[in-house]
Amino acid sequence: MKNEGISEMQHVASDGNNVDADEKAPFETLNTLEQSVEAVHSAVLAMARENERLNSKIQALEQKLAQREADLQVEKERKEDLKRQHRGLQAQLKTAHEDNSNLHLEVLDLHGELRADSLPELILQLATRLTGAEVGLFTQADGDGTLAELGFGTLSEGLSQALYGYSRRVAQIEEPLIENNSEALPDGAGLVNLAALQVVSKGRAVGVLLLANKRSGGFDDNDTRILLAIGQHAGIALENNRLHSELEQSHSATIAVLADAIEAKDAYTRGHCESVAKIAVAVAERLGVGKENLDEIRYAALLHDVGKIGVPDGILLKPGKLLPEEFSMIQRHSLIGRDLMARVPKFSTLATAIFHHHERYDGAGYPEGLSGEEIPLFSRIICVVDAFDAMTSTRPYRTPVSRVDAIKELESCAGSHFDPSVVSAIVQVLGCEPDDAAL
Repeated sequence: MKNEGISEMQHVASDGNNVDADEKAPFETLNTLEQSVEAVHSAVLAMARENERLNSKIQALEQKLAQREADLQVEKERKEDLKRQHRGLQAQLKTAHEDNSNLHLEVLDLHGELRADSLPELILQLATRLTGAEVGLFTQADGDGTLAELGFGTLSEGLSQALYGYSRRVAQIEEPLIENNSEALPDGAGLVNLAALQVVSKGRAVGVLLLANKRSGGFDDNDTRILLAIGQHAGIALENNRLHSELEQSHSATIAVLADAIEAKDAYTRGHCESVAKIAVAVAERLGVGKENLDEIRYAALLHDVGKIGVPDGILLKPGKLLPEEFSMIQRHSLIGRDLMARVPKFSTLATAIFHHHERYDGAGYPEGLSGEEIPLFSRIICVVDAFDAMTSTRPYRTPVSRVDAIKELESCAGSHFDPSVVSAIVQVLGCEPDDAAL
């Protein structure tokens, strides 16, 4: 019995334990759930914070990206602007290069005309053409003394005098004078604008160049550069022209002295050299020889007999027929003349023409027996003209013939002794009636 009681009590106790366990289970589960919820909530909060951090980072990156795109756009626009500027500068450079090339060509043309009598006119035409001015004035260094003018026919007397006033003013200053305000000029209706400068050579003023009435706009920096360039080259050209004129005068005086020496040696040939030179130049022009070469034929004709200075007077002035050895001495005057001219640099180009002026067209002449086109043209011209003048002049050994007979003799010897084209030219120069010719 006792054991049964104990067993029952254990059973009751055991049931009591079971009741407590069943009651506690829901609470434990709830606690676990709450802990899980809290863990999830904490995780969600952490994820939200991370998401917020990431969103902030994304926004910062987006702002950076937007700024970068804006910077790239600005850089792109800047590069495009630089490209436009570069294209503009290239266009300006091309225009400047073309202007410089044109100016260079114009200046070369200007230097090519150094010997022209109208050099001031050429300079003024160049300046007006390059700047577009309608009126031009080129004066002497003091601002007076007109060297050239252009377009003055469109101006009143008062305006013309006003331009001379500006020219005299510029003569006192070194810098170019530019005036684009017509109201500041005398009679604004007549003068639109004005530009002027001194023309200087080796530090010395040699003239004043003045331009007015540029209709395409005011005179600008480019016009100033053009004027300065023209002024520089014009000064050199004018100075060279002056020196060249002086040198030519010196050469002409030297040639005149030599020609006088030739004629002084042989009184019968007085005036012969001048006559030959005058007709030779006219014949050369008829044959198409350029003006730049006419001085050479003139000088060669004047001095074609300079070698006779080395021939003894007894032979040169002998009235009768020459002996073979005497004629040989006469023939040497071509060689002597060539050697004399070859020693003077300025006259060295004349040596060949003088040396061959006794050659014959058929090759039977002297000193080298040249024929046809082998004989220099100037020598062929002098040969014909020399023969004509000799036939129509008094000589110790014969009387002169008429011009008509002299021309007939030339025509009969054309193709043998003389170049037919030169004979034809001298006949045209002397005219149909030789005795009435002006030459």
